[in-house]
Amino acid sequence: MSITLAQICDAIESTLDNSTTLTRSQSYDELTEGIHDTPLLQVYPQSGVQDPDGTTDRTTFSAVVRQTEIVIHADYYAAERGASIGEEMSRLVDGIDAMTEIFEGQDQKPYFGLEGIKAFAWRWERVTFDYGGVSYVGARFFITLRVF
Repeated sequence: MSITLAQICDAIESTLDNSTTLTRSQSYDELTEGIHDTPLLQVYPQSGVQDPDGTTDRTTFSAVVRQTEIVIHADYYAAERGASIGEEMSRLVDGIDAMTEIFEGQDQKPYFGLEGIKAFAWRWERVTFDYGGVSYVGARFFITLRVF
């Protein structure tokens, strides 16, 4: 792999930071013990798999290149859970829509402005985060990258 996890996380954070709904974003090395502003996005590595297809550890016709599949989490904290679930869910849906627009804009290489990411897929799930003993309405984006 010619690019590092640090470069990948920073590139994704910097791209998603263009969301019109975000107050702040943090890459893996900027995470804080508490959340002071929402909406907040936190980007960090979750897992990786060498030879994700299970057939060979080398890319066809390029015996010196290994494929790696990397999963990055991007946690979107829309709002602290309070008395108005309708307002909190509205902020969440607006944030998901804004993130979706950015992901859909990644329609040509280099994805996230970073050479080495050959393909990616993503999905999201609604989450009630517990962060430092405080509940937040949010979504977790699962970004699966193919790198070689």
